[in-house]
Amino acid sequence: MKIGNTIEQLRLRRGWSQDELAERVGITKSSLSRMEHDNQWPRPETLEAVASALDIKIYQLFALADAELLPTAPSSWVQDEQEIVHAYRAMEPDARKQYRELARILADKGRTEG
Repeated sequence: MKIGNTIEQLRLRRGWSQDELAERVGITKSSLSRMEHDNQWPRPETLEAVASALDIKIYQLFALADAELLPTAPSSWVQDEQEIVHAYRAMEPDARKQYRELARILADKGRTEG
């Protein structure tokens, strides 16, 4: 299991530098680098902080590490799009449903006006 690679991929998917994630977790950039290169296994509390900063549960981090390589976010994504996805993931199921419906309405309106 290469948990470091998974941490790195999740960090890159969010468009964060090592400095940004390290700051969110409360560790040094060099500690994060050692973790991402699987040269240092993180302490349980550090691993929890990493998972929390990446907005996933610790069991999901392990599950992803056991799976195939994760695709990174498209490089064409701008910061606004990443923020929209992050906000959507933080929503309750009912709010997500309303958000999707609103997005469909706006997309349909854009197609008919365009």
